Amino acid sequence: MTMLLLSVAVSAQMVSMTFSGRNADNNQYVKIYSVVVQNLTRGWTETLFWPDTVLTLAEGTGIWDRSDVSSLTLYQNTPNPFRGTTFVNLNVTEPGDVALTITDITGRVVESFQKTALQPGNHQMRVMLPAAGIYFLTVRQNGQASSIKMISNGGGSGSGVEYVGASDCQNHSSAQLLKSASKGVIHRPFAPGDQMEYNGYAFNANNQLIYSTTVQQMLGSASQAITLEFSETDVMVFQPCPGNPTVTDVDGNIYNTLQLGQQCWMRENLRVTHYSDGSPIPNGGTGIDGISAQEPRYYVNPSVDEALYGYLYNWPAAMHGAASSNENPSGVQGACPTGWHLPSDTEWSQLTEYVSSQSEYFCNENSSYIAKALAAKSSWRTITDECGPGNNQSTNNASGFGAISAGYFNGGFGAAGYNAFFWASTAHGSGKAYNRFFYHGGPGVYKLDDGNRAYGWSVRCLRD
Repeated sequence: MTMLLLSVAVSAQMVSMTFSGRNADNNQYVKIYSVVVQNLTRGWTETLFWPDTVLTLAEGTGIWDRSDVSSLTLYQNTPNPFRGTTFVNLNVTEPGDVALTITDITGRVVESFQKTALQPGNHQMRVMLPAAGIYFLTVRQNGQASSIKMISNGGGSGSGVEYVGASDCQNHSSAQLLKSASKGVIHRPFAPGDQMEYNGYAFNANNQLIYSTTVQQMLGSASQAITLEFSETDVMVFQPCPGNPTVTDVDGNIYNTLQLGQQCWMRENLRVTHYSDGSPIPNGGTGIDGISAQEPRYYVNPSVDEALYGYLYNWPAAMHGAASSNENPSGVQGACPTGWHLPSDTEWSQLTEYVSSQSEYFCNENSSYIAKALAAKSSWRTITDECGPGNNQSTNNASGFGAISAGYFNGGFGAAGYNAFFWASTAHGSGKAYNRFFYHGGPGVYKLDDGNRAYGWSVRCLRD
């Protein structure tokens, strides 16, 4: 049984919440891979990873209880075995330079990487290896070392190690977040009576990711044991991004994530009203006077569920003053959370090319007919065209991307149910920009270069 212990300091008391997994079908214990802990009242999220993890939630002092803390913890890469690309999470409790080496089974160094002045917290690395084989990854810092074994099935197109960032894609300082396999401290606002939510993830015997029944309860002032129940049939159809099953924007909105090929996407449309620096995005209202091709604006369609459809943004709002980019990655954070960015036209092409390379996403065995695989199972106007998102919507969304037909704003709201438009960070000519377009009766995902920058369209963010 794997335990994940969250200790909460409330006033002068300590409140322990001990998480364990149980198979609801046969009552056997389940080894938990991760638990997503959400404070719904305060709007924050933390993710706890195997092995057993102890966190102390505290406010005010910024003082760490450092007893029993191992200063260097390297977690097993995921996925493992992997094809081409895998991710490694590293926890450090002391600042210092980190050196990483990858050797093959003969001891030959195949990759090396150094990161200077790494601060305490969780950090994630992206590892790319083109050749099949058994590899050993070793991390060294401040005289300590930790190693894991990795198994590559080959098929990668590149080789190297890249620093992704903090594993929850937030820039927590050492005084804000410290996690380790033994004990850590997180400084988050809380109070007894806060509504908490817990979601667990584990792997079944077939190495498929399964999820637990959601548990919601109030934060109390006494120790609690929380059992997360799993079923072998509750298999995750879509693979969350390794280390980042969710991401939270500056307003506290929580988005699920999706790994497609080598890209990590948000599974929902952006619905934020502030940039990550805290500055507000101006609301354009609902009338013609609110449109602008130069000033940032966001729009909320009052006739749809904003949590599902997200908000609509003009191109200046989506870009937040950044220059046009067609790089991969774009380097344009724009309105996206810290650690995420507005995808370029090149990155949108990478997505559609990947989906077009996977036969399970084709409609009528046509590799260009991928709209249904990327479109949500609802929101589309019903049509009879066989490979359009509006036809037999229950068969949509094989990829998990879940494109919603949020329509547009151009002085008024239109085309919700018919169309979905997504901005790219790439300009085209004067007053135009690239976008991706879904149509309820169209089988493809269409690249357009004539997007009027004044229009309000949907935004999806991509992890750095």
